Amino acid sequence: MKTAAPLACVCALAWSAPAAAQAGAAAPDWAFGTPAGEVAVVAACTASLATYLLPQRRSAWGAASSVERNETLGLASDITGATGGTLLLLGSGYALEGSYLAGADVPHPFSRALRTSLIELEAAALSTGLSNMIKRLSGRCRPRSWRTDRCGDTDLDFDAFPSGHTTPVAAIAGVRLNLALRTTGDATPRLGALALAEVATVVTMALRIGSGAHSWQDVGAGMILGHVTGFALAAIHPIAPSEGRFAAGPLPGPAPEPATVTWSWTF
Repeated sequence: MKTAAPLACVCALAWSAPAAAQAGAAAPDWAFGTPAGEVAVVAACTASLATYLLPQRRSAWGAASSVERNETLGLASDITGATGGTLLLLGSGYALEGSYLAGADVPHPFSRALRTSLIELEAAALSTGLSNMIKRLSGRCRPRSWRTDRCGDTDLDFDAFPSGHTTPVAAIAGVRLNLALRTTGDATPRLGALALAEVATVVTMALRIGSGAHSWQDVGAGMILGHVTGFALAAIHPIAPSEGRFAAGPLPGPAPEPATVTWSWTF
């Protein structure tokens, strides 16, 4: 786990360097370059949420330590992570992506930015589905439910690994990392969106540990799973070259002076 994150970053840089050099590249296209590919990805990401229906295993894997429940930090983590944090990141990311596309002179920038938001939503859904599947199979005890050698008595006491609050916001960060590495022109809006997602991820990790809901291994696994899932989903969306608003004709300017014809009868 300690080497997975650096390795993923190295692979990301190596893969994205050639793509970033594309002239005129601005916005992600449909998955695999076709609308049908996007439909298939949306269907797969939505279907992954069926993992909520799996029975919860109760293993003997205890928490790293016993921690008392902290409701205040738990409520704060609902704002920075999980559904609340995902919605906040989607809204802020949409505004920043639209700003970037407008600066790149892409026609209808805020309509086109919805495609990037769709990729982020797909990543959040798929990472959540995968996280729940691992939760059901691993059955790790939560720190607030751990007492020396035994866990609690409900299924919710055994679904600690990985952190479901951390995973979706980390997935959005993974999408934004991929797009930032492939950005041409002024990357400030996309870098700002990436920074917001990374901050939300780190803050959520800290809050989930402090609330007694997770051990450090749980939030670390959620962070890695989310980043890898989001980066991979963004990678299957090729960058589509976008022409500027005035690429098909001359730039607007003052009207030309009318032609003047002069007749002379002097020989």
